[in-house]
Amino acid sequence: MLLIPAVLFGLLVTVQWRSQNERSELTVRYNTPLIDAANALQNEQNDLKAQLAQLRARLDEIQGNASTQGGAARELQARIDDLKARAGLTPRTGDGVVVQLDDARNVSVTARDLDRSICHSTDLTDIVNTAWKGGAEAIAINDERIVNSSSVYCVGSTIMVNGTLMSPPFNVTVIGSQNALLGAFDDPGQLQDIKQRRDVQGLGFRVTRAAALHVPAYTGALNVRYGTPH
Repeated sequence: MLLIPAVLFGLLVTVQWRSQNERSELTVRYNTPLIDAANALQNEQNDLKAQLAQLRARLDEIQGNASTQGGAARELQARIDDLKARAGLTPRTGDGVVVQLDDARNVSVTARDLDRSICHSTDLTDIVNTAWKGGAEAIAINDERIVNSSSVYCVGSTIMVNGTLMSPPFNVTVIGSQNALLGAFDDPGQLQDIKQRRDVQGLGFRVTRAAALHVPAYTGALNVRYGTPH
């Protein structure tokens, strides 16, 4: 009487064990190349950014020398400097807010809620968009300047910003009117999902005032062919 249940139980355990092994093998097979590709891409991005920074420094030197030759050149250089500032190619300093985003810490969550207790690229995108709505003048995520062409997306368990791999915690530095920015982040209609996950799953999310913030210049490539500053 016990033989048949024992055999069935053994078969069930065997199938589950083989399925788990296959799942683990698939995870390694697909995630490892993805992470390797991301690391290779980041190394390539770092090299290209360094070369681009050198070229921009050389161009600034040439333009600076040319602007000393005449009034028209000086006016043109002033216009170029203004456009570079609007495009995020120059560093900024000023008052604003710092948004801290982190995975839930020291909180017991179920497997079903695990996905809602960690940071996602869409969370950072929502925070950046809320900052723009609040009148942000300059934004950086972990010292990576955010401009109109910036990319934020997930690669495995990490997040890539402008081709740079990042892991939580994330510090989003925002320069602008503190009252306007805090009003945007405190708006009940903004970041509803993040605020709910903070209250229920323990997601780390906090917005604080800060003075004398520094946002570095954007070091990536600008592929914009046409644009009108506002």
